[in-house]
Amino acid sequence: MTNTYPIRTANVGGICIIDVSIAGIVQLGDRAETNARLKALAVQRQEDHTTAGDVFFESYNMFYRPRPVLNDPDFDNGQVIQLIRDNRCPSITVGSIHVIAVGASSSLQIGNGMCLTNESRIKHIRQYPRRKALPPIGC
Repeated sequence: MTNTYPIRTANVGGICIIDVSIAGIVQLGDRAETNARLKALAVQRQEDHTTAGDVFFESYNMFYRPRPVLNDPDFDNGQVIQLIRDNRCPSITVGSIHVIAVGASSSLQIGNGMCLTNESRIKHIRQYPRRKALPPIGC
C-alpha cells in the first residue's frame, strides 16, 4: 500500500487490558495496513485424542470458503470518497481505557486504520459418547 499520511503521536493516560486473544491487535497510533486471520478447531472430547482420532481442517469446508464480499451499490452513489484532512495538532489524546477482552482476529485501535482485514473462523467440536437408551418400563 502506497498511501502516506503524517505521523501522529498517541497520548494515552492509562490503559488496562485483561485479555487479547489469538490474532487480536492493540494498536496505539496510526496504522497503514492490517491483515489479521485466525482459523481454529476447538475440540472437546471425553476420550483421549490418541484413541479418538485426529480432526483436520480439510474436513470442514468453512475454512476454505471465500470471504464474503461487502457490496453496497447504494453507498456513495457509486462515487469514490476522498478525504483530505489537515491535523493542526497531530496527536491523539485519550484519557483512560479499560478493556475486558479483545477477541480473536479483532482490533482495538487508537488512531487511524487505513486498510483493515480481519477474519476469524472457529469450529467448535464436542464429541461425547451418547447415553444408552434405557429399556422401557413394563407394566
